[in-house]
Amino acid sequence: MKKKWIAVMTAILAMSSTVPALAQHIYAGDDVEKVVSYDENGRKVITLIFDPAKMPEEVRQQLGLGSPAENKENKAQSKNISTAVKLTEPPKEGEVLANIQYADETGRLRYTSPYYTYGYGQCTWYAGGRFEEVHGIHISIHGYAKEWLDSSRWDASLEVVTDLSSVPEQSIAIYVPKTDNRLAGHVCFIEYVERDEKGNPLYIYYTDANGKKDTVKNAYTPGVDGMVIKEDYQTFLENSQLKLAGYLKVKE
Repeated sequence: MKKKWIAVMTAILAMSSTVPALAQHIYAGDDVEKVVSYDENGRKVITLIFDPAKMPEEVRQQLGLGSPAENKENKAQSKNISTAVKLTEPPKEGEVLANIQYADETGRLRYTSPYYTYGYGQCTWYAGGRFEEVHGIHISIHGYAKEWLDSSRWDASLEVVTDLSSVPEQSIAIYVPKTDNRLAGHVCFIEYVERDEKGNPLYIYYTDANGKKDTVKNAYTPGVDGMVIKEDYQTFLENSQLKLAGYLKVKE
């Protein structure tokens, strides 16, 4: 019975890496996150993503995750590279600034503390982790990326910015659907902004996961998730399906 249950869990977890790109997330408590998506025929697909900290030991071993005790120790030992000091020059395109994983004493890759959560490879997973890595502030927001502006209004540590031209550095940009409300939206982390002599944004350097440059959707892709992308301001504002709605930054 135990082995049968583990097999079912493994099958469910495997499904999370094949969810279509237009997936929507529903927070369903501390134990599980539901991902609602649609296949090529328009049929609804529901995938469950389980919190790794609450998985049975056998399942964690199959997925390469440590036990709760090991993870607690790993969090204490892992060294997160803080970039809270704003960059003084543009980062290199394609460079990964985030410290997402590290090798323990056995050579096994582990997630650093800000990124040790569920939803690996999702844009919300990365943006929340990068924000915590840079600012030391954990964002307790769940649900669709498109809902982050409204969901964060009650967080005393965050400030919502709706002046799109301000483009605050080291903030999270939130995108919402233009017309198709089935879309989950998108979030990314703004690393650096090039401006003209009047302070107007010219080029945006941002990092994200599950975005337009990602080669494997809905799964963590080392070297791709978190890499620096440069776009001019007009391109950054929108794409064919999503539009920029605002930013989340540390409240001053």
